[in-house]
Amino acid sequence: MLDPEAPGVDRLREVLSSQGFLKTDLDRVLGAAFGPSHLRSDLPLYERRLASPAPLHTLIKLFGLYVDVPEDDACAAFAPLRLDEVVAMGLVERRDGLVRSRVGLVTTGDLVLARDRLVREGAPLRPDHVIGLNPPAMQLGTITVRRPVRAALDLGCGGGVQALLAASHADRVVAVDVNPRALEFTRFNARVNGIRNVECRQGDFFAPVKGERFGLVVCNPPYAISPDARFVFRDSGRPGDAVCEEVVSRIPDHLEEGGFASVLCNWALRRDEAWSAPPLRWVERSGCDAWVLGSGTKDPLSYAAGWNRNADRDDYEASTDRWLAYYRKQEIEAIGMGAVVLRRRTGGRNWVRTDQLPADPAGRCHEQILRVFAAEDLLSSLTDADFLEEVFAAGDDHRLYQTLARREGEYRLEAAELRLSGGFGFRGVADGSTLELLRRCNGQRPLRTILSELAELAGIDPETLATAAVATVRRLVAMGFLLPADERAERRTSDGSNAEITTEENAPAEGVPRLGERVGAGSGR
Repeated sequence: MLDPEAPGVDRLREVLSSQGFLKTDLDRVLGAAFGPSHLRSDLPLYERRLASPAPLHTLIKLFGLYVDVPEDDACAAFAPLRLDEVVAMGLVERRDGLVRSRVGLVTTGDLVLARDRLVREGAPLRPDHVIGLNPPAMQLGTITVRRPVRAALDLGCGGGVQALLAASHADRVVAVDVNPRALEFTRFNARVNGIRNVECRQGDFFAPVKGERFGLVVCNPPYAISPDARFVFRDSGRPGDAVCEEVVSRIPDHLEEGGFASVLCNWALRRDEAWSAPPLRWVERSGCDAWVLGSGTKDPLSYAAGWNRNADRDDYEASTDRWLAYYRKQEIEAIGMGAVVLRRRTGGRNWVRTDQLPADPAGRCHEQILRVFAAEDLLSSLTDADFLEEVFAAGDDHRLYQTLARREGEYRLEAAELRLSGGFGFRGVADGSTLELLRRCNGQRPLRTILSELAELAGIDPETLATAAVATVRRLVAMGFLLPADERAERRTSDGSNAEITTEENAPAEGVPRLGERVGAGSGR
């Protein structure tokens, strides 16, 4: 067992950092992409890359490759800690002159995190296996709002990564898990990283926090849609997507007014059901504004195979067949994947927005989430007539990509696409008139005035263009390509940016401006 109170735990991170373990680019050190394959065919390659007894190589072999190392090498890697101290922590054990790791160690930012060892292909996992910093955990961290709060809740904390991240901006964090080993890892990880404001509580979901409210709730639940109850981290024991429905529908009762929640979800899709239908049902009458994010769908076979492929072949086939039979019985034709972001807001009509993301988020999305919620607040509060009187400015954090085609001896614009350069990376095809609109939105004049200028250039009635353009401009605001002028000014003051779009050469020389449905594909409300 890990012992967070063992002597030397509070010095472990310093030792690892001194050997380069916290800042190491593993792909560079290993000369190949470091991933699950290191337990299979690539292991000999990695072992040869790490053939020297250098302390960093020893640490990677122990806690990344799970390769036993000589005692002398381990002593050198952990110095000035004594090997006996590291054994007492529960990190390693001695075996016939060799040292074997009992856990894995991963790093993210300035954090070092212990997790259960990965197993070799075909080897069984223990039912209470504690996973580490995997892609879903990283995604949840990316879509979490980071702002100061009195209290935060990490529901289903696993190894505690979300709790430790929240600890940097919350006065206190409550980490809840039904698995006592998960809480053991969370306590240890908090101590290693010098974090003292995380409290661990054992129990099933909201039971340990009955009657409490938080400014932030994060949850990476056991969301696999599964007939099994084999692994605590994967299987909830609830039918279908009931666990995600329960979490999303009950979170509002534990959010402070204005508090945010981010939840990773999978959901079952029946015949002819829209990709967002289940989570939209979950957030009805919740007292929260809700943003449903879709990251894709999978057919039942691909989904079942993905969750069971680490089993031995016989178990793999049997498990996959069992899962497929379960889906047929439940009439599940596809599985949706994504997340729900909630903000508690009472006293008015709540809005709901859905987006299918074009790609995985690039970097943390904290600021973008706040901008989206502010934009939806604005859009839901304004009639079209009031909207036309608003003043907007083009945002600085997007790029224009153009495709030129050679025609009649010249290169001419064939297509133009706007893309946000960070965060969720929204994108949309834009015509020349839309780009001209963005160029003219400089935070100085109302939208109606700008549309009147474009109408005069095109020789059409201003009111006709204004009526036709409102939907497109609303979408530009919703996606973040246009910002309210006061927000743009505030952002410029804070980051010093002063970008501008210049599109004179890209605007069509003739024709009516096409401010229609072109911009905003893939985003819906």
